[in-house]
Amino acid sequence: MTGWLARDVHRWAIQLTTYCVAVGLVGFYVIGWVIAIDGSGSSRRRMQFRAIGTTLVGLAIAMILESAALIGVVDYSEVWSRLTGEWAGPSTNYQTDYEFGFRHPSNTKWYGRPRSDMAVTWNLTVRRPAPMTFTTDSRGFRNLHERPTADVVLLGDSYVEGAYVSDDENCAAVLERDFGLKVTNLALAGYGTLQELEVLKRLAVPMKPRLIAWFFFEGNDLYDDEGFEGSLPYLRERKPYHAGRWDWSWNDFLNRSFIRTTFRTVRRGLDPLVPNNVATFGTFRDANGIDHRMYFYDYASIGLDDYELQRFEKSKAAFRIGRQMCDENGISLVLFYIPMKFRVYGDFCKYPPGSLCREWKPWKLADHFREFCKRESQPFVDLTEPMKAQAAAGKLLYAPEDSHWGIEGQKFVANSVLKQWEIFVRTEK
Repeated sequence: MTGWLARDVHRWAIQLTTYCVAVGLVGFYVIGWVIAIDGSGSSRRRMQFRAIGTTLVGLAIAMILESAALIGVVDYSEVWSRLTGEWAGPSTNYQTDYEFGFRHPSNTKWYGRPRSDMAVTWNLTVRRPAPMTFTTDSRGFRNLHERPTADVVLLGDSYVEGAYVSDDENCAAVLERDFGLKVTNLALAGYGTLQELEVLKRLAVPMKPRLIAWFFFEGNDLYDDEGFEGSLPYLRERKPYHAGRWDWSWNDFLNRSFIRTTFRTVRRGLDPLVPNNVATFGTFRDANGIDHRMYFYDYASIGLDDYELQRFEKSKAAFRIGRQMCDENGISLVLFYIPMKFRVYGDFCKYPPGSLCREWKPWKLADHFREFCKRESQPFVDLTEPMKAQAAAGKLLYAPEDSHWGIEGQKFVANSVLKQWEIFVRTEK
């Protein structure tokens, strides 16, 4: 029954499969001891004590190991990642920053084959096909070279930072290597518009770039702004004695947990027998006739309600402030709208019966963004239609197993920035 459930894409079936696997593992353990006791003959009583003793010792060891995760001393998911070489950061590797809320550690280099963000979310076995490097500068941003000035500065989140590509594959590296521009990448995973405004004010403007390309991701920037807005006053207020302070949360504990990490590892190992299914995927056929399983986050299931529109007012205010600062310093500002993966590929995929994706209708935030830019006479680039045209031609701009752009997507975005640079240069002349 578990094997049958594992092939059903309904959310209830996927959740029930996980519970069945957990119960099955416990059942196999119990059955193993029952068989051992029945076959022990005259030493049956001794085998019973051995079963009880082994179980109690195992539970005690598990509780001792779990207590280290409970108090925040050990993160077993990170330990396992390091042991297996899956990845040693940086998507979850941050430190507190009293100006920007958080950032990556300074002058650090990671190397490995990461599991995609969707593989981590759904406990899939998928990993990046090739190893990648991820290097930060003294400020925690992803730059191989630091410079006092730049031609172009990039602002944004994990898409522009290059979450699923190597140092020499993100759009900043492409702009430098292929087009000879001096580019500084001040994007950072998890940042929203309000954090990016702080980066623009404190770091980007002092570099005196000729062009700032500011990217807005429709999937979560509104919600990232809310988190930053709520946390920064707290951090700044507690700055004199916040160092060393530790705040416990249930979700953080689950992410560190020994038992959960062990179960998820075993669950992935059983994938050939009991597949880890996902409720939100489609099949996309590329230009070469190869089918790819395209995984999607459920951003497209979110409605554009009063709350989201109020948050977008905050974003618009940040863009206005940023535009004013750029104008005062002789800097050209161009806004870029990043569409969610489903908006680009949703119409070009086939979905299994019962798929949640069949019901999704992406919100109209792009229309609001476009209207705002036109009303403010703000230069902007909506990447949606150009990317959809590439999808219609069978091009893979987003990694099938990840929510972010792959190598081709980064090149596409670099060319989009280059076009704006060329417009700026022609206008300047």
